[in-house]
Amino acid sequence: MGRTVKIIGKFILASVPLLVLIAFTVLYPVCYMDEEYEAWNYAALVSSGKEYDGKSFDTVILGDSGAMSSIMPTLFEESCVNLAVGGATSIEMYYTLEEYIQNHDAPKNVVIMFAPFHYWHIDNYKTRTLYFKAIPISKLCELYKNAKACRAESVWYDGVITDEISARFGLPNKYLPAITAARFIGRYDRNASQYADLVASYGWGTFGELTECYDESYETSYEDMTINGDARLIALYMQKLLRLCNENSIHVRLLQPAVNTATFDNLNPHYYGTYRNYIKEMSTICDDIEYETDLRVYDGKYFADTSHLNKSGAVKFTQEILNN
Repeated sequence: MGRTVKIIGKFILASVPLLVLIAFTVLYPVCYMDEEYEAWNYAALVSSGKEYDGKSFDTVILGDSGAMSSIMPTLFEESCVNLAVGGATSIEMYYTLEEYIQNHDAPKNVVIMFAPFHYWHIDNYKTRTLYFKAIPISKLCELYKNAKACRAESVWYDGVITDEISARFGLPNKYLPAITAARFIGRYDRNASQYADLVASYGWGTFGELTECYDESYETSYEDMTINGDARLIALYMQKLLRLCNENSIHVRLLQPAVNTATFDNLNPHYYGTYRNYIKEMSTICDDIEYETDLRVYDGKYFADTSHLNKSGAVKFTQEILNN
């Protein structure tokens, strides 16, 4: 008996550092997460009613990094919040809006904008959505059921359940590399400052560091929209997102991002045509919708990199959509 107690005691003592590390991982992600974490954290806290004292907004902006960096809520006359995040697709934005409506009055307007390739390509599920625990736990079964049915290999892949458990419980195999790189608390000041900026700007944030960019973007490398399992899952959630707006009598604006001249001039005509037809088809799902199929073309002086507008570009874009 005494030997058993000693063994148990040693096991508990040996487990203390691991338990402390897990507790730190779960409780203090601001200390070690990378630069995109705070945008995802901001969107989650606003949609759950934990920011701005649960204030309801007239207009909610949804989308990926293009929408986040292009549309400035502070320029709207009515109340507006930008819940777009880098790397998102309709999947994350559907659950974001659903969560928002559960905790607020439904907005009058929803603005939706994604880069063309985010209508068929999932590139950040494992490294962003899962890593940042962006999907509510109560919705995981639904998501994985849909992903499995669509055969969306970027979401339903070998090891996804293990990855999900590791993320939800803050296990070292998932977060120790980031903690080590940050030396535990090395990213706190940057992340806290970034979050404060997002609160002040109501979710608008920049990507890219150039004052201008005239190079073509990755969109010019695509010849067609690949309709595989990932694309089917994105389409399913785009339909769910538009139906959710319909059910809540929300006016939808389905906007197109801006590209620089070099990108537009080198787009594959078939790819661009297929994309525009896709948008037309999606627009039929929602009753109260304004939509556009043409990409906006801006001079390179308005871009901070090949795909994202700089501050001047964001002002131009926001004023343009407000005046139309």
